[in-house]
Amino acid sequence: MEGMIQKRVLTTFALLACLALGGPAEAGEAGGRTGGFEAVFTERWPHSSLRHVLRRMQQELPPGSAAGLDYRIDQEKYSVYVPSDYSGDAAYGLVVWVSSGEKGDMPEGWSALMDKHKLIWIGAHRSGNEHNLTARRMPLALDAVFNMTKKYNIDPNRVYVCGDSGGGRVASILAMHYAEVFSGGVFIVGAEYWEPVPVTGRPGHMWKPMPKPQSRYLAIARSRGRYVLLTGDHDANRAQTWDFYEKGYKRKLRHVLYIQVPSMGHETPPAQWYEKAIVFLDTAATAKENAAPQTEPD
Repeated sequence: MEGMIQKRVLTTFALLACLALGGPAEAGEAGGRTGGFEAVFTERWPHSSLRHVLRRMQQELPPGSAAGLDYRIDQEKYSVYVPSDYSGDAAYGLVVWVSSGEKGDMPEGWSALMDKHKLIWIGAHRSGNEHNLTARRMPLALDAVFNMTKKYNIDPNRVYVCGDSGGGRVASILAMHYAEVFSGGVFIVGAEYWEPVPVTGRPGHMWKPMPKPQSRYLAIARSRGRYVLLTGDHDANRAQTWDFYEKGYKRKLRHVLYIQVPSMGHETPPAQWYEKAIVFLDTAATAKENAAPQTEPD
């Protein structure tokens, strides 16, 4: 399966690069700005619509229920942070944040990490736990990659999807179902897995799985993906996160790390612990193993 994938003639990022040749950034868009700001885009990724996302997840939408669910990208706002030393000469990584709340802002104190590790941050507003998974939360993250890849020099091997709590769960879904888009991810105090996993200490009980990704995308995740499941001693999701890691991710994928932060509850971690996750994503596999996969989008 992996060999077949590698022989496909187009990549998602090649598509983005071609589209990026169309001209300079439009008014109001990111367009090479640095620092912290809010961005509005004018174009969606052609494959981020509800119909395409459901097709990727091999799900069907009840007839007539799609009306009004797809959003207009020019009415959505993103929180963006670009290190001040970004010039476009060198490729930077991209952190796509899926928040559990209504703001996609970067946690306080994390800008120094973005500067140090040459990472650009983007998080959609109005993409929290109250919003629809396949109609908003997943597409907004995909549109973030599409637009930021057009506007900035982004390393396709350092496109990471991250999130906290319910956002961590969404990040894990995106990472597996769109493994050709996201080369890694950090799932903070919340994660999903695609097969039933036994609940430790409760014989006969299973953690409910998310929809299983298509085999070709799991093959990409297995061959080049890097993933961190990050929890805390007092996180309500710690037991589930450990089970997913020990009985799932660790057995099926090549590059996975479990981090349990001492004394931390159900919250975002201190910057130094998030940095451990970033370092793992950047160093867990060789450049050859990280080569962008060749596969056409659905």
